[in-house]
Amino acid sequence: MNEMYKELKKYGHVRLNEPLKKHTTMQVGGPADLFISVSENEKLAELFNFLTGEGVSFFVIGGGSNILMPDERYEGVVVSVESRRMECLGESIVCDAGVYLASLVNAAAANSLSGLEWAAGIPGTVGGAVRGNAGAMGGDASQNIDEVIAWKDGEVVTLKRHECDFGYRTSGFKKNGGVILRVVFKLEKGEAGEIIRVMNDNIGKRLLKHPKWPSCGSFFQNIDLSDWPGDVTLLPEKYRERHMIPVGYLVEEAGLKGLKIGGAGIADEHGNFIVNFGGATQADILSVVETMKEKVYNKFGVELIPEVQIIK
Repeated sequence: MNEMYKELKKYGHVRLNEPLKKHTTMQVGGPADLFISVSENEKLAELFNFLTGEGVSFFVIGGGSNILMPDERYEGVVVSVESRRMECLGESIVCDAGVYLASLVNAAAANSLSGLEWAAGIPGTVGGAVRGNAGAMGGDASQNIDEVIAWKDGEVVTLKRHECDFGYRTSGFKKNGGVILRVVFKLEKGEAGEIIRVMNDNIGKRLLKHPKWPSCGSFFQNIDLSDWPGDVTLLPEKYRERHMIPVGYLVEEAGLKGLKIGGAGIADEHGNFIVNFGGATQADILSVVETMKEKVYNKFGVELIPEVQIIK
């Protein structure tokens, strides 16, 4: 352990037995043997190659907003991506994976660049948002991506948007591995006042349903209308028009609002938010997850699929 600690110090700031609950928005997670914060983008690939060569297991986190960590010790190295460089080049913004999504959105608005208004108010980092193809308000991360620079299988590769296998709340990085290092967004010139107006409107809508308790945000993927097994004419018209059925609506219709198990439960503000009411364990949260899946399936015949990454 001491030798590994010394080696890791070449790449960033290292801590022993770091509680992972300090680094996730759900505030759940046991200690990691070794936790390293890397603020220099160029050192990330070197670190991953070193750990791979040594046969050391590692896990990468960004803002910790879409991940549920285990209560037990993580026996390996947790790498926190904290590289924050960002540059606006005409109608493009080039940013490291560790840039906060809020910083990217604000930079776009400051340069009168449109295309990221949907992301206003969403927590987390660019790397996590691209990996999970985060989205809201009819937009998602993939729509304005030009290229992604990533580490995969010991190499740094540059992938164009069509090579990233983006889908609803997923990507090739989520399905097949690889770590995002840097992203190039291609945006469009817009009117600054209108961009800010839309951003503020989206933030206002998000605040109305965002709980005050720690959470991962929306826990499950919404249901595409084409996957609905029942009579679509019985669904609210607004969902038929959007071709998407919110899980929050299904949870409420299944009578699950107010559910609590241990320190975890469903938020009063939004049926698709599982929150930590205080002292929640991963086991508490997973019990809530299974109850939601069972009740919704029994009532509607649809399977709920988590968009949160669950580490066991």
